[in-house]
Amino acid sequence: MTGKQAGNSRKAIGSVQRALDILNLFEGSRTEIGNNEIARLLGMDPSTAAGLVYTLKLNNYLDQNPDTRKYRLGMKLAERASVLLDQIDLRKIATPTLEKVRQWSGESVNLAIRDHKEVVYIERLFGDHSLGIRSELGKRGRLHSTALGKAILANMEAEERRALLSEYEFIPVTPRTITNLTDFVQELERVRSEGYAVDEEENELGGRCLAAPIFDVSGRPVAAVSISVPIQRLPREKIAKYGMKIKEAGLEISRNIGYFQKPT
Repeated sequence: MTGKQAGNSRKAIGSVQRALDILNLFEGSRTEIGNNEIARLLGMDPSTAAGLVYTLKLNNYLDQNPDTRKYRLGMKLAERASVLLDQIDLRKIATPTLEKVRQWSGESVNLAIRDHKEVVYIERLFGDHSLGIRSELGKRGRLHSTALGKAILANMEAEERRALLSEYEFIPVTPRTITNLTDFVQELERVRSEGYAVDEEENELGGRCLAAPIFDVSGRPVAAVSISVPIQRLPREKIAKYGMKIKEAGLEISRNIGYFQKPT
């Protein structure tokens, strides 16, 4: 250890580091962990782990599944992520493109990021119509039932996507929700092929949503943009037209945050 590293080590607060170690356990397919497992993974006394977990839960950095009693990352982290995204200007950069899509369509346009097995809406521009599909900031949706989630999932690295889906629970949000892994994998193949995802009343009855991924400089899908329309205003024969528009929007935002699309 260098003198500088030793100095940094001496300045580190043990309890804070252990709390951060707990949060860092939640990655990949490990989305819910019990208190005893946390203690075992970190080589920590169970009572110490319980105290740290309680503090994190009290401050909404962890949430507890009432059915399994296991812990998962809490909403406070999504809120902090939203602040971070503000700082790196994703919302600011995306807004002009979102506004162009809203003006073109007159419908609601959304921007969302992935938080493990859910999407979190971090920006939305309401449409011109009094009756429309509206998503509030901070609202969450399931990956498999939303076009936003499909757009992100379909463009993830294959290994990462398989790991996530291997433990994914296909909860029926509406009677139209895809609840079969085989069918869902086929749906993701279609999304990759066409460049945009479609939610056919799978997340909200009466609503049709189209979404496209947003890629960062490394080509990872870090967010997605969508347009939400009541089905009576978006008949099936117009889906391709709207799909190409949202695909263009996703690529425009991607390029504006540094993504370079390789020639095909």
